Amino acid sequence: MKISIIGAGNVGIGVMDALVLLNIGKEILLYNRTINKAIGEIFDLEDALPLLNGNMELKATDQLEDLKGSDIIVITIGAKQNVGESRLDLLKANATIIKELMEKLDAIDLESKIIIVSNPVDILTRIALDTTKRDKAKVFGSGTVLDTMRLKEELGLRMNINRKNIHAFVVGEHGDSEFILWSVANIGPIRIKQMGIENFEQMKIDVLEKVKNRAYSIIEKKGFTKQAIGVAVAKIIKAILSDEKKIFTLSTPLIHSCSNLNLYSEVAISQPCVLGKNGIEKTLLLDCNLEEITLLKKSVKKLDDAYLTSKK
Repeated sequence: MKISIIGAGNVGIGVMDALVLLNIGKEILLYNRTINKAIGEIFDLEDALPLLNGNMELKATDQLEDLKGSDIIVITIGAKQNVGESRLDLLKANATIIKELMEKLDAIDLESKIIIVSNPVDILTRIALDTTKRDKAKVFGSGTVLDTMRLKEELGLRMNINRKNIHAFVVGEHGDSEFILWSVANIGPIRIKQMGIENFEQMKIDVLEKVKNRAYSIIEKKGFTKQAIGVAVAKIIKAILSDEKKIFTLSTPLIHSCSNLNLYSEVAISQPCVLGKNGIEKTLLLDCNLEEITLLKKSVKKLDDAYLTSKK
C-alpha cells in the first residue's frame, strides 16, 4: 500500500512519524518542493526502522508525478497557523494552493483517496471537491477527528471512565464554531445527561472551551501542532487500508443533517462518517436538539460566508 504525504512541514512529518511508529502502510512517499528537507526527514526515519518491527520503504521526491499509484494522498501544505491566528485566517493563502494542487493531482491519478489536513480544513475540502473530477467519496478532510479524541480524553479524565467507552462527537467547523453533540453523547449505553453529573451545564461549557482552545494553547507554547494530528491522520489511513468501517468526524458536504431539519448544503463540515476502503461510505444522520440545530446553522453559515469570500 502506497501512502503519499504532500508537505514536509511539522504536520506532514507528524503524519509520517505516526505511520512509521504505528507500522501503517508499506511504502511512504514524502513530497516537498525543497527536496533536501524531504531527504533529510527520510534519512532520519530510516535510521529508526531497525529499532522497530515494521518493514517499510521510505522515499522522498520533489516531483508530483511520483505520486501516481498512491492508495492515499495526504495534503498538509500551506501557510501555518501562528499565535493569535484562527484557522480561517489561513484561507486566502491556502485556497489557491489547494485548487492548483488538486488540478495537478487529477492529471496524475484519479483513483487515490485524498485527505485534506491543511487549514481551514472544511473550506479547503470544499474547494478540493469543487475542483476535482474524482469520486467525491475519495476526497475529504481530517475534520474534527482530533477534537473528538480530545473530547473523549477530557470526559474520561473527569469521569474516571475509559475513553473507549465514551461515545461523543465534536461536529461543525474544525475551529471556533465547532460544538459537541451533547444530546446524543453516551457513556456505554447510558446518555451522559442521565449520569447525574454535578454542575453538568457548567461542565459542558468548560469541556467545550478546553477542547476548542487546545490547539491555540499548544501553538502559543511551542509554535505548532504535530504529534496528535499525525496520529489522528494515521488512524484515518489505517481505517481505509484495513476497510475498518469505523466512524470518524470527517469534513464532507452536509448531505444529511438533523433529523428534524431539512438542511442540505454543499458546505463541507465535520460530521460522523463511516470510513472504509473506498473512502467515505456513509454520512450519518445527525440527531440534534434545538440548541444544536442553531449551532449547526451558525457553523454552516460561517463556513459558507468564508468560502464565498475566498471566491471573490
